[in-house]
Amino acid sequence: MNKSLLLFLISLYGAASVGYADEVIGRAPNNTAGHFIGGWTGVMTGGVVAGPVGAILGGLGIAWLGGQLQETSGLSEQAYQVSNEHGDVQVVRSPNRQWKIGDQVAVVANRLQPAAKQD
Repeated sequence: MNKSLLLFLISLYGAASVGYADEVIGRAPNNTAGHFIGGWTGVMTGGVVAGPVGAILGGLGIAWLGGQLQETSGLSEQAYQVSNEHGDVQVVRSPNRQWKIGDQVAVVANRLQPAAKQD
């Protein structure tokens, strides 16, 4: 009985993972690097100047400013809005490859990969 249940579950999992590709529906700027560098700079500077409260406020304020500076200077990285088969939309970074709107993709480890072709 346990072997047949196990085979059923394996086949069910396989059937659920086959099928639908996600689709690129838009582009979005990604300023993660600016937020990160700005945040740590703000934490260190704010901590030196005003102690723990300064570290928190400086980290938040300068993280926001770092992202804005990255976007204003035109150094934003590329991220894409991706819709799955349920209609849910998520933003996924893709620093190493360009995608066009309408491309069929798969999200693997929070990165976009070309969708497997169905024969």
